[in-house]
Amino acid sequence: MNVLSLSDGESAVLIDETVASLQVVTGTAEAVRRIGTALSRYTVFDLQYIGGFIRREVEKLPDPYRRAYRPYCSDLLDQYHVFMRVYRTNGVSDAPLTDPVLWHEFWEVARVQCFVRSGRSDDPFPQMEHPLSKFFYRLVYGYVMLIAGGYGHPIGMPFPGGATVRREGERVLCPIRDKERDLPSALCNFCPAEQDPRYR
Repeated sequence: MNVLSLSDGESAVLIDETVASLQVVTGTAEAVRRIGTALSRYTVFDLQYIGGFIRREVEKLPDPYRRAYRPYCSDLLDQYHVFMRVYRTNGVSDAPLTDPVLWHEFWEVARVQCFVRSGRSDDPFPQMEHPLSKFFYRLVYGYVMLIAGGYGHPIGMPFPGGATVRREGERVLCPIRDKERDLPSALCNFCPAEQDPRYR
């Protein structure tokens, strides 16, 4: 069954069970197994729907920003495919979680924020408001940021106005890293990138 066809009640059960299982892990190998189990429930249809929505949103952007951003818009699904290769090949070495407190907080926020609705009643793609659409995003980036040491936005990704995520030596600097601290749902709050001092 497509997970994006589940009711809110069924979604809540699935999200609660997955979050509870993730919050008790202490090592990276078990974390990958549990994220992988959850992501394996998404069907090809679910993935096509999510990918189609992303492409549609990109095409609504004005040029020239649309052309600059388009190469980066597939990051979510690209990261998903990278993760699934790691999961299916047991390609992660077991190690303690780097920051267990941050890990626990990330999943607690996910449990709540997946059910926050934007309130748009005219959305032709209502499934993107589906709790499990939002949970997909969090599952993928929970691995990327908290296990693999990656970032919420890929290096080089442009923002309106010309700022980009950039690498400076060992540091990755993001122009919006600290801009969303007041939004507990923002993945930026869990990203290992640093705020680019040029855009404070």
